[in-house]
Amino acid sequence: MKIKPGVGIDNLKFGMTEEQIFDLVGTPTTIVVDKDDEDKNLVYQYNELKLRLTFYREYGLKFGYVRTSNPKITLNNKAIIGIPINDAIKIFEINEDYWNEEQYFTFNSYFNEKMWTTLNVEYGVVTDIEFGYLFDEKGEKPYWPE
Repeated sequence: MKIKPGVGIDNLKFGMTEEQIFDLVGTPTTIVVDKDDEDKNLVYQYNELKLRLTFYREYGLKFGYVRTSNPKITLNNKAIIGIPINDAIKIFEINEDYWNEEQYFTFNSYFNEKMWTTLNVEYGVVTDIEFGYLFDEKGEKPYWPE
């Protein structure tokens, strides 16, 4: 599966409907509603793919966010999961100064606002990646890829 920051993953594009996603990857293993999320967005979990897809109610349940720990995930034909964080950041070809590190009790997160991407790290290696749709230049409206 190929990561396409700002676009989606493989042939799944941000802005697609639930039905379009179902046609491509089937029905999810589980559908979760985050009770702490005031919008009650839907998260579709695909256990076999180690993949979670978020659909946003405020945008008519459009697909807009990915979280995955699938070891077959690639960017620029290079694996991301299970490699040292410094190597992962190099694969993105963005200056490491543009990644903000947050330290938590047992893991660290590295966030790049321009690409709306987070790399979660435990034991010095990337354990999962999260990324979502991008915004217009004013940061107000979503940019849905075509």
